[in-house]
Amino acid sequence: MSHKVPSGALACALAILTLGVSNALAAPVPLLLSQSLAFTYLGHSCGGIQEHAYATGFDATSGYPVGDVYISTRCGGSGRGGGYKTTTYSAWVAASWDFAGTVRSSSKLTAAPAVDSAFSAYDANGDEVYNTSTGAYLVVPAPGAPTGVSAVQVGDGFQVSWTPAPPNPAVITSSTITATPVDPSLATVTVTVIGSASTGLVAPLQPQTAYEITVVSATAGGSSSPSDPLTATTAAASVAPSAPTGVKAHWTAPGSPSDTLVATWLAAQPGDSPTDAYEVTISGSDGGGTFTQDVSGSTLSAVFAVSDIPDWSVRVRAHNAAGWSPWSTAYTLGGV
Repeated sequence: MSHKVPSGALACALAILTLGVSNALAAPVPLLLSQSLAFTYLGHSCGGIQEHAYATGFDATSGYPVGDVYISTRCGGSGRGGGYKTTTYSAWVAASWDFAGTVRSSSKLTAAPAVDSAFSAYDANGDEVYNTSTGAYLVVPAPGAPTGVSAVQVGDGFQVSWTPAPPNPAVITSSTITATPVDPSLATVTVTVIGSASTGLVAPLQPQTAYEITVVSATAGGSSSPSDPLTATTAAASVAPSAPTGVKAHWTAPGSPSDTLVATWLAAQPGDSPTDAYEVTISGSDGGGTFTQDVSGSTLSAVFAVSDIPDWSVRVRAHNAAGWSPWSTAYTLGGV
């Protein structure tokens, strides 16, 4: 990246280096309008809308980057009396962006503003906007590692909280929580929280299991190092799942010798450990019999090769480390 650092920016640059973060390593984010937003101002889009943005600094109240965008499109066609004619539609739009480069607000200008194609500025947090011949760009340093990680068990997971690294938590676009079991034979669980939130639920986790929990935050400039690991152990399971809901059934080929009954249901609420199995029971009228099938906790359907002449009553229950849930409400599938 080759652009001039203006006078007065040196203190900000030094502050960035003191934090161990370098703007030179962060990827610049182009500041533009979306094509759909640009169309709302022009009312035309002939082969696309061209844009050129000019950053003007950071808003004194919100702190977000601001600038002006010139948009245009050229439309052509046969004119009255013959010949090919072109019409150019253009406008200037004042805009504000968030620290991921997404437009927060915009308004059409009544006159062309004065622009500085060599403008560059830092805010107090080390975020930078600058202009080049190709447009306006935002540079947000990668964040430092989160601190103060804590975890409280909620159901079959941990509600994890943390403190974002300074200087500006508002620039964080997502945070990823990772729960790594001390026992390597078990699965690692990861969840990503979108936005600048500093808490999230990582689940499902096994009962009575030790996990190392870390948090990584990301900005438009990149990802932080992981937080210091927190070791937390889940409690023994004591809450069984809820009864499954949404139980239904249907025939695959009514009247055919190859007809089968397919039962489906919605996932049960897992209690305080993951649902590891479902049991499905169907009972037929007129001596059709009773049949039971067990499936995994991630499976939400079961297939039975039974006669389609009787009516069948279908019930499902869920299992976790604490035991079985109540049976679901029965669903009746009529015979053919």
